[in-house]
Order: sequence, then C-alpha cells, then structure tokens
Amino acid sequence: MRFRPFLRFAFVVLVFDFSLTAIRAQERNQPTDACPSQPHTLRAMRSCYRPLLVFAPSLDNPQLVEGFNQLKGQAVELKRRSVLYVPIVPEGHNQPIPVTKVPTARLSEDELAAVRLRFKVEPPEFLVVLIGKDGGEKLTSRTPVEVHR
Repeated sequence: MRFRPFLRFAFVVLVFDFSLTAIRAQERNQPTDACPSQPHTLRAMRSCYRPLLVFAPSLDNPQLVEGFNQLKGQAVELKRRSVLYVPIVPEGHNQPIPVTKVPTARLSEDELAAVRLRFKVEPPEFLVVLIGKDGGEKLTSRTPVEVHR
C-alpha cells in the first residue's frame, strides 16, 4: 500500500516528461548551430527549413509583389512549417528584404548564381520553387502560390 503514492508520483513525472518532450519538439524550429537563423545557402537550410525560392525579373514585379502580399497574411503558418521566403531577382542580390513577419532568407552571391543555374531560370522569368527539408523539389509554379492550412 505504501507504493501507491509513489506510483502516482511516478505517473505524474512520466506524463510531465512526455509533455516537455512535445514542447521541445515544437521548439526545434528555433535556430541552433545545426540550423542557423540566417542561412545563406540551400545546404545550410537542409533538414532545418523549407526554402520557398521566388525567381522574378525585378523587385517590383507584379507577381512577386502579389505573392509576397499573400504570404504576409500567412506568416505564422509559414514559420510553423519552417518555410523561408527567398526572393531571387537580378538587381536585388545585395538589397535587404523588407522588414516583415514572413520568415525570410538571403542567399550569398555565389549561391544565387548556382540556384539560377540549377533550376535553369533566366532573369526575365518568374518561377516559384518549394524545396523540402530533404533538399528535393516539392512544388514548382509559374504563378504565385498560396499557403494552405
């Protein structure tokens, strides 16, 4: 009979431990050494983030602006899904991304050139490519994409 209170205590500790494990799993989207907060290459994003590459001819391209405005309304969902918005425009290589709640990333100059070559995208083209955490292409679109819950 004296073990019953101990068993109750052990059960509570076990449940508490499972709860902490679940909370820690949700926090894995936080930056770590393995997952930098500002990755500058697709390799640095692998296993951590889902880059949403948006190729456009210019920063004021109507499709780029429309797509970004759609994403602004889904910033929380993008963060929850570890999606990083990565605009790729010829004249925008060194220009900062506007301050926003949308999770964003800027690629290095070398990486920008490599990504254009990898996906065979010419400067005047518009293309959206979603890369999975495994590094594979998950979606390709010639029009802005919506975030579905």
